[in-house]
Amino acid sequence: MKGLIKNNLYGTYANAKVFAGFMILFGVFVVAVISQSLQIGYVMTGIIGFSVSAVLTAKSDFASKWGKYKLTLPVRRADIVRSHFLNQMIWLLVGILFVGIELSLSSLFHGCPFDQPVDILSMFALGISMSLFMGAVFFPLFYAGGAERGEVFLIIAILCAFGLDFTIVSITNELLDAGAGTVILGIIILAGCSLLAFGLSYPLTVCIFRKKEY
Repeated sequence: MKGLIKNNLYGTYANAKVFAGFMILFGVFVVAVISQSLQIGYVMTGIIGFSVSAVLTAKSDFASKWGKYKLTLPVRRADIVRSHFLNQMIWLLVGILFVGIELSLSSLFHGCPFDQPVDILSMFALGISMSLFMGAVFFPLFYAGGAERGEVFLIIAILCAFGLDFTIVSITNELLDAGAGTVILGIIILAGCSLLAFGLSYPLTVCIFRKKEY
């Protein structure tokens, strides 16, 4: 299992390294200026971008035939799937780290860039939720439809993640009165729904992968 995770980390590293360079340059610019819009864009780009790099590793495996070679190794198919889910979680944490450093530096130089500190939590929750929903949708589609459709499945997964988060936020705002309590409850609902979807996606993906013939 450790070998599978290391392989996925190395497979993601090349793309993540390039993306990290972009995020560093983007972060320097965002820290230098005072703009809530840029801060929001940086948070969403950082958290979601590293997750995208992680899920694309699954496609790279099958494109290089390594994904099929794994099936000849003494590992279970469930372990192969689990390694991809864990790989996304690891790179999601990397994205959170990048964003946390940028926000800390921006607050150090300019003060809190938002009217209320809870707004920062909302941004983190939205970015994390979209990343988890994206993975929850992408992996079952990928293993069911094949690697050759990976890019299309990724686009579908991102759109579904956006739609799910938009729906959850809209319903929460519609049913509850405005206020800090509503914002915190919305954060909890976003986190809970996305974690539940990500958790349920794993056994579904394993079930699909076990039935596939190569």
